[in-house]
Amino acid sequence: MIDPKQTNKLCLRWEGKQRRIGITGGIASGKTTIGDFLFQAKKWPILDADLYAHEALSAENQIAKKVLLRYGSKIIKNSSKNDRIINRKSLAKIVFQNDIEKNWLEGIIHPFVNKRIEEELTKLKSNSIVILIIPLLFEKNYTGLCSEICYIDCSRSMQLKRLQSREKLSLEEANQRIDAQWDSALKKQFADHIINNSNNDEKWKMQLKKLYNF
Repeated sequence: MIDPKQTNKLCLRWEGKQRRIGITGGIASGKTTIGDFLFQAKKWPILDADLYAHEALSAENQIAKKVLLRYGSKIIKNSSKNDRIINRKSLAKIVFQNDIEKNWLEGIIHPFVNKRIEEELTKLKSNSIVILIIPLLFEKNYTGLCSEICYIDCSRSMQLKRLQSREKLSLEEANQRIDAQWDSALKKQFADHIINNSNNDEKWKMQLKKLYNF
């Protein structure tokens, strides 16, 4: 359960002139595919929180150095002296099996992601419409950045299938990744639009065309 104060935050929306379309959904629900489709069709710029999270873990970033200091050789892909690259799959295995480690990692990455989103929004302030793809949009209180929120709905069976195929995960690992996020039914309550992407039939394209008049 979430408390009333958090419920109020989930109902917050951006009220500025710029239209900010937030896209979120469970892991492997198709957020990036849908964002890319809107970009190709409408040329609306995209801010992707996952890209900024990857940026945080790039070799030259101070956050990456903190992560390497904490986990050491267990997560190093390339152990040359000058270029120690984080193996994100190894890191993910650690944090998805331990809530303490997951909370620690999110605690240093999400402030950076938030800062990067704010920086890019400033650069794009003259654009009338911007797309924000944020996987943990509800969990990390990004609702107030968005004029409207599209939740990409996807059946758990399809999420598992995509995750196991894409990330080469066991069924147990795939379930861990899904369970690490809030339940789909809860997030759908606070979304403004729901796009169904449970099948591979691309019916979601028709839903988006109808929603955004193209």
